[in-house]
Amino acid sequence: MSIPSSTIDQPLHREQFLATVVANVPLCREHYRLVLRVDRFPATEPGQFVQVACRDIEMSDEVEHEWQPGQRIAVSDHDLLSPQAMLRRPFSLAGRRDTAGGAELELIHRVVGIGTDWLSKLSAGDKVDVLGPLGNRFTLPMEGETALLVGGGVGIPPMLYLAAKFAKQPAVAFCGALSRDLLPLTITNDAKFPIQEFATHSLPTFVTTDDGSFGQRGYVTQALEKYLDVNQQPAIIYTCGPEPMMKAVATIALNRNIPCQIAVERAMACGMGTCQSCCIKVKKPDPAAPPLPGSDWCYRLACTDGPVFYASQLLW
Repeated sequence: MSIPSSTIDQPLHREQFLATVVANVPLCREHYRLVLRVDRFPATEPGQFVQVACRDIEMSDEVEHEWQPGQRIAVSDHDLLSPQAMLRRPFSLAGRRDTAGGAELELIHRVVGIGTDWLSKLSAGDKVDVLGPLGNRFTLPMEGETALLVGGGVGIPPMLYLAAKFAKQPAVAFCGALSRDLLPLTITNDAKFPIQEFATHSLPTFVTTDDGSFGQRGYVTQALEKYLDVNQQPAIIYTCGPEPMMKAVATIALNRNIPCQIAVERAMACGMGTCQSCCIKVKKPDPAAPPLPGSDWCYRLACTDGPVFYASQLLW
């Protein structure tokens, strides 16, 4: 069994890049696969993410206006004329390919607001401002452990990137969605390998939908428990998705004494630890140590201390 360390390794190299859209393909009712190419991009690992500026890249010259009380100023700045996504949005890496033309990064996004609506309208050749890579990474299994990848909704993308690491190791994927038309994956006719993205890496996959429109009816955590009831081999769980789902996965793992790594979801303004907006409560290995000496818990940042934490560390 893997013994979790107090922290998970975190590469620190990051830069700002101007990426070119290669493709922006609708996957289901609300999800898109966005492929971005940059001439070069630092090394990345599953679990890491990028911060994307979800708006047109433009520079405005400073303009002085003469104003009198009661007078309406005539403005031309795009920021002031229409709603804009002022802050970057975090997206987990769903995959990466290094080609002769540069690095291609895959992101999967769901249209939920102004920023992601802007992303959904991008076409090949458009430019996107990207900051990354950010955050830490998943730690791979020890020899003899089966990797169990549990993804729900927009938490599925990092599981896709992670699946590419298990071509020669036993691994099983579990995918959950509200319904078939909200499953951001390619469905096949193979009962054992029903999802093409995981079948490519020879990962058997269990799919659940809340309404039973595809796969098993119910929650992805129920499929995970059924699998664990039958399969007793050493395992390690990786998960990302809605917080209630991740809490349930963590409980299952802790009750069964299975190591579990969780890529937490938090709203982030900067992704670099500056804004302090993505706090998450964790256990302290040494209550006497700072911060909060004498307390057995403290806050960490999902962006720089995570997003990957061990289930045994988190205090939801």
